[in-house]
Amino acid sequence: MIKMVVLVKRRPDLDQRAFADYWIKRHAPLAAQMPGMRGYRINVARESQLDEGRAPWDGSAEIWFDDRASLDAGLASPEGRVAGDDVANFAERLEFLLTDETVILPRK
Repeated sequence: MIKMVVLVKRRPDLDQRAFADYWIKRHAPLAAQMPGMRGYRINVARESQLDEGRAPWDGSAEIWFDDRASLDAGLASPEGRVAGDDVANFAERLEFLLTDETVILPRK
């Protein structure tokens, strides 16, 4: 299993609520259509941060695939291209990290 973590910076013309609404209600259903996807989570940053400043990222996504070939095929699929094109509607910048997950809690 491989997980892609995506850090997301919202478009500057969107407030936090509009950003989250679009990402969850409009983009996520498109992205969830990608073939081979095993899991998908969206994490939206809270506006109030511990240091009371604005967080450098407005959210993250976690997307699971069986392996790198499945991830590449999903992103290259027609559904993946539609989702990729839609990102410009809510995000200014993305950073990608491919990871192997190690679960600490809950213990098995």
